[in-house]
Parts: sequence; structure tokens; C-alpha cells
Amino acid sequence: MPPNTITIDVSTTPVTYTPSPDVKQGDKVVFTLGNALSATATVTFPNGTCLTTSGPYTLGGPTMATAPLTVALTAARGVYTFDVDFNSGQESLARKGHEWDRKNGGIDVNNDPPKELLR
Repeated sequence: MPPNTITIDVSTTPVTYTPSPDVKQGDKVVFTLGNALSATATVTFPNGTCLTTSGPYTLGGPTMATAPLTVALTAARGVYTFDVDFNSGQESLARKGHEWDRKNGGIDVNNDPPKELLR
């Protein structure tokens, strides 16, 4: 069965997940700024990540989305929280009047590692 891909739009309030925040080992995750063309953001996992590349992931300018990131085959079941810091903490003119400087979300790994890895 091919891996699923979830897209996480960090520009929306709250953060949106397509199709959902649920993943399995081997699935792909893409972080995107959606339509926030003038914003920049940094995504970090303060308590550890389920992804094979630990980050941080920087979005903005020519990089409006990450390349597909892989959920590690050794990722334990549970929710892996992430923080999003917009514009290095500086409010941009595009977002003036909004409290979008920081957001958070999570990726829910909802299956157990393969039995071979549990030995």
C-alpha cells in the first residue's frame, strides 16, 4: 500500500490538516504557508519529532512548502506537537491586526511500529 500524504497549512487559524492529522509510519507530511505569500514561518518540534528529518523547517519566499517529509518507521504511537513561529516573532504588514506570531499543532501517529522493530 503506498504511503499517504498529509498537508498541514500553518497559515490558517487553527492550523488545518488535509485530510487529517493522523499518520502511519512511512506516510508523508508537507508543511505549507497556503496563501500567506508575504509571510515566513519556522516549524519546530520542541519535544521530539516523528519525522526522519528533525528540522526546523523554514517556509517563505521561494519555499512556500516543504518537500514531502517521511514519518519514521520507528516512530512510536502518539501525538508529536509542533510550534510555528511567524516572521521570526515580528508582525508583518500582511498580518497587521492579527495575532498570528505563534501557533502550534500536532501530528498523530496512530499505529504501532512493525513487529520486527519491537524485538
